[in-house]
Formats: sequence, C-alpha cells, structure tokens
Amino acid sequence: MSTVMTAIFCYLFDEDGFQQAGRELLKETKRTRFCENRNEARSMRSLRWHFGIRKEDDWIHTMVTRDPVDRFLFGFVDKCIKMPLPGEYCNGCKANMTCFIIKEYERMVSEVKKDRFTRTFEDRHFFPQNWRCELSKHMEHSRFIRYSSNATGTLLNDLFDILTQQKIGNSTLEFIRNELTSGRTPHSTVESYARNFLEERLRSSDFLMEYIIRMFYHDFKILLYDFPLGFE
Repeated sequence: MSTVMTAIFCYLFDEDGFQQAGRELLKETKRTRFCENRNEARSMRSLRWHFGIRKEDDWIHTMVTRDPVDRFLFGFVDKCIKMPLPGEYCNGCKANMTCFIIKEYERMVSEVKKDRFTRTFEDRHFFPQNWRCELSKHMEHSRFIRYSSNATGTLLNDLFDILTQQKIGNSTLEFIRNELTSGRTPHSTVESYARNFLEERLRSSDFLMEYIIRMFYHDFKILLYDFPLGFE
C-alpha cells in the first residue's frame, strides 16, 4: 500500500507532469516511481528541512494503517512466497512461516533492548506500524486512513475526506478514484491461494497468534484495531 500512497502524493505534487508522462497510480513501483527524491524524505527532520517547514504544529500527519494480522500476511506472502530473494532474506526461513515469526519476534525484542532500530529488508515490511514516522512524537497531530483491499471501502472514503478538507479539486479526486478502482497492484495478495492457506494456518494456531499479538500489541491498541477472537 505504501507504493500506491507514494504514487498518489506524487500525482498531487506534479499532476501535469504525471499525466503527461502517461503514468498510472497502480503501476508505479519502488524502482520506477515518477517523483523519486522530489517529494520524499527518510525522516521527519529531513522533510522539514527540505520543504522549509518551521511551524510543525500547523501540519497534519496522515498515515495509512492496516490491520496487523492482514499486514503481516500480506508482507509474508509478497516478500517470502511470491518474490523470494536469495541468501538470508526472510530471516533465512524461506517459506517457513513459523520459523519467520519466531525469528522476527526475537529481532523486535533485541532492537527494543538496544534502543536502536536498523532498517533491514524484514524490518521495513514487518516491524510495528507505530514505530514509523516518529508517531510517538506526533500522535496528537496524526490522522489515520484505514487500508482496505477494496479501493471503494474505507481507504478511499477516508482519503477523500482528508483531500477534500485540503481543497483538492474534483477533477483531481476523480482521476485518483478512477485509477484506484481500475484494478489491483502487482503486489496484491488478497485473492491468492497461498494467502488463504497461510491465513487459515495462522489463525488456527494459538501458538503463532500469541507471537503475532506480542509483536503487534501496540498497533492493535494505538491504531484501534480489534484483537483477534480469543485474544480480546
């Protein structure tokens, strides 16, 4: 979903250039994004510096969130099943979900104890959402958009509410709506056999779900997602 949001904000940043180049929101990728290094930053500090932001309290931080279990399954299927990488990626576990969950939990505990967060391939896709975007510092100025696999669901409604408040024109909103409802991104896993199989296996295992709850407990609490049945 981060790829799609990057594409949306790229389009808002340079509407004419985006359309003249024949770009499509759902076909942008990390390696071929139109606005690479133009409206992006690796930290809030560099973002403030790049755009000369002095009064940070005047800004609203918009963050797309995802149900923690759904997010984990998406990441595991996409990164460890559909496009597995060689070597030690996916914690060296390949397609073994149990191995991956245990090792990723141990990494999270280790990082918290060190109070130093690295940015490995796994960390970027699986570490808790509330660890991102300096959320602990900016919670009172943050607004959340809930991801939905169906673009006509909560994602589009929440996003358009915010864009309308920012006086984004109807033609711009219509372009975004048409693009998002035209299909799915190449990363989509919602209809895959592997996704359905692994979700059933995960949710039916109290052992694995206990690890998931430990890993993402604060995401459930802070981002107001319901805990899975049996873990309320």
